[in-house]
Amino acid sequence: MRRHAGLFAFVSAIFVVAFGVFLRVQRASDLTLHLAVAENLHSISDITYPHFLLQLLIKAWVAVGVPPKAGLALLLGACYGGMAVLFALEVERRGVTLTTPRLWGVTTAVLIASHMFLLTALRHNFYYGYFVPVVYHNPTQQLCKLFALWIWFRYCRDVLWGRTPTWGQSLGTGALCAISAIAKPSFLIAFVPLAGLVGLWDVVRRRWATVFRFGLGVAMPAAIVLLAQAFTFYGSGAGGELLFVPFVVFNATETAYKLPLSLFFPLVVLGATAIGAIGQEGPGAPGRRAAWRAVWALTAIALFETLCLGERSRLMEGNFAWTGQTAVFLLYVESVLALLAARAARPARVVAWTAFAVHVLAGAIWLGAVFFPERVDYL
Repeated sequence: MRRHAGLFAFVSAIFVVAFGVFLRVQRASDLTLHLAVAENLHSISDITYPHFLLQLLIKAWVAVGVPPKAGLALLLGACYGGMAVLFALEVERRGVTLTTPRLWGVTTAVLIASHMFLLTALRHNFYYGYFVPVVYHNPTQQLCKLFALWIWFRYCRDVLWGRTPTWGQSLGTGALCAISAIAKPSFLIAFVPLAGLVGLWDVVRRRWATVFRFGLGVAMPAAIVLLAQAFTFYGSGAGGELLFVPFVVFNATETAYKLPLSLFFPLVVLGATAIGAIGQEGPGAPGRRAAWRAVWALTAIALFETLCLGERSRLMEGNFAWTGQTAVFLLYVESVLALLAARAARPARVVAWTAFAVHVLAGAIWLGAVFFPERVDYL
């Protein structure tokens, strides 16, 4: 418990500093936009947008005397500290024993690791066209990733590992889904279809208790909130219309090489697993295999939505990109967990960890760009 508290403080401090510097050197960004929205939030009647959790949390900081910018930096840093603790607990839950320095190092690396943009770095393109698991300029994405990781790990434990969730577990996950939706629905619009497919498979296997409890406790509240949000925006008559526009926002030619660069490490782990160089046997192997298959299915759904869907009123803003980014982040997480828990031949392990190290290096460069006022010149 003590090392988890220390990990939370350590990781939170890193990202509080990062976001604090970002707010100081970047005069205009999504962070300042959301701060302005929060400042204009004076009553419940001022809430006219479907995801407003960030603004409420900023107002809570202000209510206890913390300046808005400092409160936002603390909040976003705490999101990363929370993700760090969730990951560390999952490492232990999956039977992996690590020393405290190694646990802290691996956890921090997972949260920093990002896409391999080096081929386009000289053209000052660090971002566009890639599937970026770590985005610093959008505050609601940090909340989205925190809830996505939390919900995903609970889903693995309660459903994918072959257990029957209790009503308490299902209702707890359902509450997280509802809160996640009002933070940012990007993860849920991929997770709910995946859970539906898994639920159909559970019907075939006659896991009636799991289907009933998860359906009523998790899927129903998540679907209700998502439908209400969709009606608020797409049914408002203000240009909010969902379009099927394959490869309009993301160019097909660029995607052909930027997607593999974004997924290099998970693809290495997948290939090594497919040829048996990385095994998935041992205690808890069926659950790990189920989680591994499910996270790839989630990523496939999320990438389909990212590449093929758009909104008429703000098509080129690429708001479905957040869905693909969140799934890629979870894919990195599951790939590291698979590598830590699996029995692997030394050559395969060296290759896989080297691939991960390249992503961590790219992520460190990407994080470093946050500190420069000319950040937008590198997008």
